Amino acid sequence: MSPPIQHHKGRLATPPRIGHRRLLLGLAGISIVLVITLILQFSGALGGRPGAPWLQLSAMAGGLLLMTPLLFSLAKRSSFSVSPPRWFAAHVLASMAGFVFISLHVAAGRLFSTPGILYLLLLFLIFQGIVARVFLSQQFSRQFGSRESSFTVTHATRRELAEVIASKTLLLTRLEPQASEALFSPNLRHAMNYPLLTLRYARLMSRESHLVGARRRAGRPLSMWRRLHIFAALLFLTGIIIHVVAVTFLAGYVAGDDTIYWWHLATWGGET
Repeated sequence: MSPPIQHHKGRLATPPRIGHRRLLLGLAGISIVLVITLILQFSGALGGRPGAPWLQLSAMAGGLLLMTPLLFSLAKRSSFSVSPPRWFAAHVLASMAGFVFISLHVAAGRLFSTPGILYLLLLFLIFQGIVARVFLSQQFSRQFGSRESSFTVTHATRRELAEVIASKTLLLTRLEPQASEALFSPNLRHAMNYPLLTLRYARLMSRESHLVGARRRAGRPLSMWRRLHIFAALLFLTGIIIHVVAVTFLAGYVAGDDTIYWWHLATWGGET
């Protein structure tokens, strides 16, 4: 649990949060940018050269902004995240700004190409992330906040839960002695310092969730959307790295029979 943020006068301040209405407005803005991108692309208004200096700079700026979600993921799993809501806000805003810069780069190229697939994957990430955050989180809240019977467990299950919690408490004395079992969640620091203990604790947490039936109550969409988002993000990140390496070091291969007009470091892969 993150501590409340304090102003310099000592008053408590609520960390910034992005409400559902603003997320939906952002989604509408992304849709408008997509339409403009398609118009520019099919009209050829940007000259058909996505590697032109200013468009290459736009792509670099967009790529750097799109690294913020990776930092958000790392911060969330480490002990350095003082305010998760701030990191989430940065995650959303940087992703949208990065999309705008990348759209300029894409508008001068071809959507139905290998780099274009990355653009479509980025679109999916943004739409899927916002829709899941707005609609599935509401469903999650309704299911966990309105049905007392959802939390009913048998006597045998209660006994097994007690054993799991006792094991977690014992492990916690070695992982984080000052932490509370009810609030503690291992992060990257614990995984690096105590890998085996962290793995054992994570397994106990998974067992505890299974016993109380949290995943079954939440439903399949609620249990899968986050995994899908992370998987798509990893695919996108891998694709971006391959694209950057290709145009920077394999410029000859990328250009084929065309002229290499963009900034690069090597022309490997071209005809000698």
